[in-house]
Amino acid sequence: MVQKETLRKHLLQWEGVLSDFSLPAWDDFPALPLYMDQVIFLLNRYLAPLPEQAGEKRVTPAMINNYVKLKIIPPPVKKRYDRTHLAELIIVCVCKQTLNTADIKKLIPLSLSEQEIRRVYEDFITAFSEMRQYFIREVRKAVEPVFSPANEPVSRLLFRTAAVSGLSKLLTEEIIRLDDEEGLGIRQ
Repeated sequence: MVQKETLRKHLLQWEGVLSDFSLPAWDDFPALPLYMDQVIFLLNRYLAPLPEQAGEKRVTPAMINNYVKLKIIPPPVKKRYDRTHLAELIIVCVCKQTLNTADIKKLIPLSLSEQEIRRVYEDFITAFSEMRQYFIREVRKAVEPVFSPANEPVSRLLFRTAAVSGLSKLLTEEIIRLDDEEGLGIRQ
């Protein structure tokens, strides 16, 4: 029972962190262009609740340079990054938790204007906020049987969360595939 009590404490703490986590609004971005080290600092602050992969930083200059090289984001102008870069980098960093770079590249075409990128970013942060709240509610429901008199094993919670993650990834990839094949205009 000590393990379950420890788990309960950690889940409550995690829920608090997730409840407080929101992505910055477009107007919260600095109006002036930034150098790489400033971009890294801001992105790490904005995305602090996201997990770092084992032995890998959340965002590095090499990652950003790679996104530019792969044409996922546009190159900086005179070594400076503007609001559009910050918005695109946040979308990339959040999505890379589950999607590969080829699929992420399809989400934000390089040809978009600043106004279009702003709209995409605002849609993204709205969806992120809605799904964050939904996810918190669903996790509460999934956790309940573990701590209730039903006394479900913790492993079942782990299996549920892994299944949700995998199924969500499959659904996202299917929507992207359908948009590619059918030209549904979903990403516009």
